[in-house]
Amino acid sequence: MLTLERQNEILEILNRKKSVTVEELASELYVSGATIRRDLRSMEKQGLLRRSHGGAIPFKSSAEESAFAIREQENTVAKRTIARLAVKFIKNGDSVFIDSSTTTGAIIPLLDSFKYLSVTTTGLRNALLLSQTDKIKIYIAGGEIQNHSNSISGSDTMDFISRIHADIALVSCTGISLNNGITDASIEQAKLKQQMKKNSTKIAVLCDSTKFNKVFLCKDFDFNDIDYLITEKTPPIEYVEKLAETKCKIVTPENTYI
Repeated sequence: MLTLERQNEILEILNRKKSVTVEELASELYVSGATIRRDLRSMEKQGLLRRSHGGAIPFKSSAEESAFAIREQENTVAKRTIARLAVKFIKNGDSVFIDSSTTTGAIIPLLDSFKYLSVTTTGLRNALLLSQTDKIKIYIAGGEIQNHSNSISGSDTMDFISRIHADIALVSCTGISLNNGITDASIEQAKLKQQMKKNSTKIAVLCDSTKFNKVFLCKDFDFNDIDYLITEKTPPIEYVEKLAETKCKIVTPENTYI
């Protein structure tokens, strides 16, 4: 097993058990305790977990946004459902913006069936996933790499995005609320998503149900700014009523608009 594969396995085990010992990991992954300890040291430096006496516990941070690899393990069923809905808004020959989120990353395995697709992303991990496909022209924005999030931002990133036009932008968010609309923990991420919207014919926000009734530092959009809100199940009735007053359509497995 390669180091990256083993470390992903460690994250999955930790996500399931919430705390693990070196001995448990060594036994489950069929490697030595020394190998596990090296992995845990490396993963702690990446902000993926915290070492405890004789093992590891999940990463806890005062930051508002979790480390990317931890977020990648969260709400995976919902993200796959959302991805299957979102991919229906893409057609052959499209140019597509995809942000750095794990939610939009779930779309990438579904893109192989398209022809002449062009995808621009601000995510290192999402660019790497895209590179495993054969039929997609891939662009990654330059700029400053944000530690622990696998995202790229800054003035160079904004400049790159501003020079590309997309048929559709697919972005996620950190929170969504009736009074504050769609919000994020990062000013830089909010600015990038606003630039993607400005340079796209359509924009869809992908949001799993755990993000409703949450508010974060920076506003991405008001509901009237977006074309589609894609989620894995029908939101609370107050959101349905609120969005009915705007141009934004709610997309769920029961309501696809395709």
